[in-house]
Amino acid sequence: MIEPKRVLRALAEHWALLEPLCERFDQGTLSLVELRQHLARHQPESTPQDITQLLDQWIRLDILVPVAKSPNRFELNAQIHDFLAYLRREHRLGLCLEIEAYLRHLERLAGHIQDAFDNRDSDDLARQLRLLDMRVRDVLKKLDNDEQALVAVAERAKTSSRQIPLRQRYAEVLATWDEYVEPMIQLVNADGAFERGVRQVESVLLTLLGEQARLGHLVDDDMLLRTHARILEMQTSAQLTLRHARELLLPLREEARRHNAVTRGAALALAVIRRKGLDALPHAALPLFTRPQSTFLGSASQVEAYVYALARFEPKPTRFPKAHRTERDPAQAPRTVKEMLQRCEAALPMPDLMVWLLEQEPEGATDELLYWFSRLSRDKRFSRQRLERRDYATREHRVSLHSCALSSSRDATPDSNASPVHAS
Repeated sequence: MIEPKRVLRALAEHWALLEPLCERFDQGTLSLVELRQHLARHQPESTPQDITQLLDQWIRLDILVPVAKSPNRFELNAQIHDFLAYLRREHRLGLCLEIEAYLRHLERLAGHIQDAFDNRDSDDLARQLRLLDMRVRDVLKKLDNDEQALVAVAERAKTSSRQIPLRQRYAEVLATWDEYVEPMIQLVNADGAFERGVRQVESVLLTLLGEQARLGHLVDDDMLLRTHARILEMQTSAQLTLRHARELLLPLREEARRHNAVTRGAALALAVIRRKGLDALPHAALPLFTRPQSTFLGSASQVEAYVYALARFEPKPTRFPKAHRTERDPAQAPRTVKEMLQRCEAALPMPDLMVWLLEQEPEGATDELLYWFSRLSRDKRFSRQRLERRDYATREHRVSLHSCALSSSRDATPDSNASPVHAS
């Protein structure tokens, strides 16, 4: 056994030398030469013999331990390292699975407590309650450490160099969200393992309180009440830690994702502009530059008001059309060539083809009227006679052209000298 006073005295005396070593050991192990150089740099007045004696003292007190299969390389003792990190207010984010393992142990301890009470074994019951209280304190300590570590992750992301790309600056934030916050959300969910474990342990403790009042006391009620209160404190602490993690990391995560989407959209747009010009930019690429919908994290009162509004939601009544209401006539289908030829034959002899077309299609478009004029005036079943140029007013334009008079080709000989129709 190492005497605690000697270890504490050595840590107090050599704190100025051990504190910089913590940061160096966070990056890996150090060789004996590197340790001597570090001590010589911080103690210029020391001789090589003094440095050797100091290193020997640290090794004897297990402050420095050799690395496995590398006796010439050393690292800080894990317990000493954790103690120094606690003194320096350093917090390292643990695993969410550790909390889940603690919960499984709490459930087993609750079963042991129930068995000890059923067997009326007061000593075993008191021992299991102490173990349960210690495990709950371990969970509380881990939750507090994780919360401080999450604050440090957010601070490092915000204060890192702006020259580094945002995706790299927020890499630790994204990894922390995926590896810790997301599993923690599933764990602390209303039907998650955390709530189930807390309910099981709480049910056992409350049952013991009632049974002791009825059958007699095996342990002090204050012990049960203190453990129960600590269980509730653990539950509240887990929920607050998760909420704090969301408030810290979710804005940074959304900023990284939004920046990534904007960068990708800008790269696509610039590539299209370089190849085909600015006018070729597709409208489908524009939504890439819009802001995505943010995740809503409201307070408890806001969520309660939202749920209350959902419970009292009444859809608007559907308004159906009245029975006597007449529907609009469908749009008139375009006329076919066969129909127009039949109507034109029925109207022969025709003194002016363009006037007849304007009478048949007063709302027709100009290009459609000119098409029918060209189609009917050149049909072989009609004989045409060219007229003088005049103006014709359509719905959209005023057209100046040489119209023609039509008659049946069986009644008269076609005009061989008639020139093609010209419109201007």
